[in-house]
Amino acid sequence: MPDGSGRMCHNVVKYLKKGGPGKDPSTGGAIINMRAVCIMEGHGTKLMRLPPSFRMLSFHQAAVDSITRNLALEWGTDHDIRVNGIAPGAIDDTAVVTKLAPEEMLSKIKEKPLYKFGEK
Repeated sequence: MPDGSGRMCHNVVKYLKKGGPGKDPSTGGAIINMRAVCIMEGHGTKLMRLPPSFRMLSFHQAAVDSITRNLALEWGTDHDIRVNGIAPGAIDDTAVVTKLAPEEMLSKIKEKPLYKFGEK
């Protein structure tokens, strides 16, 4: 189990199961795991060549995704604790986005669910 995300989930769930200060244990709670969006795409851009250590990052992020899905099923059913994962994408007005060629920028925007880059 990846150290950071796995330990965090297991430590937080102990607290959430107790209900926290002034809360009933049956009220549940939420855990949010962060991921790298480039892992889902499986490649870098022309501007950012990913180093060989990327394989280990990819492995770790796949494990975080799997942990998130499994804990969501287990803790959501048993303890009403939501476990979600988010993968922030490209942010407008950042170095990577502003260096894209116009046609590449349009291509990337079409891949986004809301057809735009994130905002600061």
